[in-house]
Amino acid sequence: MAAAEPPPANVTRLLVLANAIVAILMGFAGSNARDALLFWAGLVPARLTLALDRQLPALGAASTLFGHMFLHGGAAHLLMNMVMLLAIGRILEPELGGRRFLALYLLSGLAGGLAEWAWSPLSTVPAVGASGAISGLVAAQAMLFGRSKRSPLVQALGLGTAWVVLQVLAGAALAGPDMRIAIAAHIGGFIAGLALARPLARP
Repeated sequence: MAAAEPPPANVTRLLVLANAIVAILMGFAGSNARDALLFWAGLVPARLTLALDRQLPALGAASTLFGHMFLHGGAAHLLMNMVMLLAIGRILEPELGGRRFLALYLLSGLAGGLAEWAWSPLSTVPAVGASGAISGLVAAQAMLFGRSKRSPLVQALGLGTAWVVLQVLAGAALAGPDMRIAIAAHIGGFIAGLALARPLARP
């Protein structure tokens, strides 16, 4: 009897499409509109700090914890993240199911944003990228699909280290004075992925 085909990774495709649409819109926007979008939707840690002091609206500040996941620092940054998202999503989403996969993605990105804020709470430079969310997917895939002689946790840490190093190198090449790639967010997202992989996996 033939093996059943795994369900399509529809949520993964929608996430890639959403990131691509945002990138296209930013490409057509003028420099002023693009800078405004980066500032208001990118993760600006100082805005969260001021919101805690009740000097800014809390909802507008908190929304950047999710908005930054759909902004990127150029075509190379977007392409690298989306290739990784597709590669992992086609394997991981059928294992978790669409809703749990989306929850893992968003919660990992949220954890990454909080980690970036904790690392530099007074920074006013927007941090962008889906790398924190994808770091959580990297960790979860290693935890659930690790087949080497090493433990899943050791394999996840090795894979996560390679991913973070790659992102650090990319950040050094792509970040500028008006934008930065959230390196601390990768670590926060990765830790969230480690913690959530087993609870979100299907029985």
